[in-house]
Amino acid sequence: MTKILIYFITISLSNAYDINQFTIKSINDTLKTILNQKSYQTDMSTGDAKKGKEIFENRIKFYCGLSDVNILPIHTQNEWEEIAQAGKFKEEILKICPKLKDIYKDKWSADLYQFFYEYASDSGNIPSF
Repeated sequence: MTKILIYFITISLSNAYDINQFTIKSINDTLKTILNQKSYQTDMSTGDAKKGKEIFENRIKFYCGLSDVNILPIHTQNEWEEIAQAGKFKEEILKICPKLKDIYKDKWSADLYQFFYEYASDSGNIPSF
């Protein structure tokens, strides 16, 4: 994380025409960006696939009329990772099941991500329901 912070500050400094242009506002904006990205990544990486499976089974599967057979092989692990890193995980879930729009809870995302990642089409894993 420190390397990322140094990188962003170096970029900001190198892009400034004059050191006076590198203001406290620039530093604050840079730090907010880094902290937002870090907290998002931490949230996704701290999810629990078992909890994600429970959420899928109890909240999504029947509500959306889906089965593990037709939803889990939608993406590879790399695709799920790219979706999560782009901050579009919830959006992807809502594409799969638009009915979730009114009931989806953001706190589900990290656990669901781990579940979908663990049982992605290229993982070789098959959940037992």
